[in-house]
Amino acid sequence: MNKKLIAVSILSAWFLAGPALAQEEEEEEEGWWLGGSITGTTDYIFRGVSQTDEDPAIQGSIDFGHSSGFYAGIWASNVDFDDPDDGIDVEIDYYLGWVFALPADMELDLQAVRYTYPGSNAGFGIDYNEYLAALSFLEYFTATFGFTGNYVNSDENAFYYHLGGEFPIGETGFNIIAGVAYNDVEKATDGDNYTDFQFGVNYTWNDINFDVSYFDTSSYGLGLQDFLGPKKWADSRVVFTIGYEF
Repeated sequence: MNKKLIAVSILSAWFLAGPALAQEEEEEEEGWWLGGSITGTTDYIFRGVSQTDEDPAIQGSIDFGHSSGFYAGIWASNVDFDDPDDGIDVEIDYYLGWVFALPADMELDLQAVRYTYPGSNAGFGIDYNEYLAALSFLEYFTATFGFTGNYVNSDENAFYYHLGGEFPIGETGFNIIAGVAYNDVEKATDGDNYTDFQFGVNYTWNDINFDVSYFDTSSYGLGLQDFLGPKKWADSRVVFTIGYEF
């Protein structure tokens, strides 16, 4: 079985909380809220690795929460792992979280995610859980830590460390986004770990978000290729994304 890393796109791993946080900030005085997003991207990249065999993806989410900081949601995307026997064409993720304020204008976002791949054939099941903590600080920065005890249904531990930021370009409405992450997955990949990078620019017009980002990885060795997919899926690339939030 050629198991592969699959999970929700976290253009910032902070990954699934983005719509929830934005909606919570806008309606924090209104108690419960409901929102969602529809996104198109030229390649679904998760932690530096293509999840669609370098092809485009259509993605969507539905989120609800409360001004206290609680939120939950569901996110879905098409996927393609280039294996006609796996039966996997769709990823559906469920998440539950709580974000709260800390001293010095910091915020902590705690989240549990269930990654699922309905339709997988016998022997190709890769559903698993991950637990995330994202600390926002100094206005523009976010540090994220993730842990799973069953990485891509391998019964092995894996750890994720990410530091990223979003920096406004004056009053133009454009923002520079940058991030670097270390993926400690050696127990599942015969001793291989790797680093992934992102650098890009985004812009929001009304409720439409535009993003162009450069992605790359380093130390993507043979053990990772056997487990997560071919080297070409982790090569450098530029990805264009457009999304609508409601």
